[in-house]
Amino acid sequence: MLIDSVEPTYTPAQRETIYRRNFFFFLIDGTLFMVAINIIGTSTVIPDFIRHLTNSEVLIGLSGSLFDIGWLMPQLFVARYVVRASRKKWWFVGPNIPVRFVILVFGVLIALLGKDRTGLILVAFLVCYGIAAVGDGLVGVPWADLTGSSLDNRWRARFFGLMSALTGLIMLALAPVIGHVLSESGPEFPNNYALLFGSAGVLFALSILPTLFLHELPGGKAVEAVPPLREFLPDLGRVLRDDSPFRAMVIVRTFSNLFIMAGPFYIGFATTQLGLTSASAVPVFLSMQTVGALSGALLYSWIGARHNLLYIRMALGVGTLLPISALLASVVGPVPLYIGFFVSGLVVMNLFMSYLNWVVSYATPEQRPIYTGLFNTVAAVTSLLSPLLAGTIAQVLGYEVLFFVALLMALCALYVTLRYVRNPKSQ
Repeated sequence: MLIDSVEPTYTPAQRETIYRRNFFFFLIDGTLFMVAINIIGTSTVIPDFIRHLTNSEVLIGLSGSLFDIGWLMPQLFVARYVVRASRKKWWFVGPNIPVRFVILVFGVLIALLGKDRTGLILVAFLVCYGIAAVGDGLVGVPWADLTGSSLDNRWRARFFGLMSALTGLIMLALAPVIGHVLSESGPEFPNNYALLFGSAGVLFALSILPTLFLHELPGGKAVEAVPPLREFLPDLGRVLRDDSPFRAMVIVRTFSNLFIMAGPFYIGFATTQLGLTSASAVPVFLSMQTVGALSGALLYSWIGARHNLLYIRMALGVGTLLPISALLASVVGPVPLYIGFFVSGLVVMNLFMSYLNWVVSYATPEQRPIYTGLFNTVAAVTSLLSPLLAGTIAQVLGYEVLFFVALLMALCALYVTLRYVRNPKSQ
């Protein structure tokens, strides 16, 4: 049952002013958050860091997917409760306040534990990084709902694109600094990684501030009570059964997760099989990835606001070059892999934002929390299994087999978008 509430009405001019103001605060929050994530990059710094603590390919693979798993898993659970609220801002802001300090705490723990306690550092990483991921997952649905209600399609695409572009520019400047920190002239292990995690932690903490000033516009109407599980779960099944475009996008997301499961292993492939050192590989690959992300952000800002689905298809097509470059590198040397990391930046960051933008645009305001939560939670199952699968393939069959499987998954995702997904604007 829906609760009718009196909401203020806004003229188009007033809405445009609010969109512009919210765009500014979303942009500051998002840029600080994304720079922090990139400083401890899930396909560069983190797998390289974990490789110093363990030689288990499964754990190394898990380290690259852990944030996605923790971020995605709670969202369907949260969506079931968020529908009771017509206003979602404090569902987003409240949990952020404690959670975004966790990575800063972990940076301090690394320094305190020291180089002789690598086992404890690994445990601390799994606990702290996991808490940060789950905490961000608790706010994922309210954040998506806010971007849907308090930004229109034009401003939302601009926000995603410009956030990626600014993140890319900042990371271009930071890549040489990260390279210096990890080099022999930088702090010794593990203080070098403590500095990186601590710096990221400060940015995470600062990102709380702009979210306090968001002006939330009315979204979907609140429901009177949380639906019981005996009604809620069958409803989810009906959504997947009856809504074929949404079901197709869920399948695309699943294939994409299996495509990116190789992400944490490219840097290990470069350092263990191609003979590159961490100090040379991490900053160069990070720079190439950053240039790609910047290029992709500019492209998405232009195409995404007009035809989000076209960008998704283009990104998946170009994304196939990442595993192809790694397969070539195993034959001719590391040079193709530089191109691969450029493609990784070009595709991965903006691709998943374009997926989210598709879902937010496709669902009605009332459907948006459930659709977002369902979309991300189904993806979480794949994210949970993919590091085990990828780590096993890499350890038993080798990196080249893993990269070939990733290529097949990218092609499958592309096929589904071409055959079964339509642009929400065409409804």
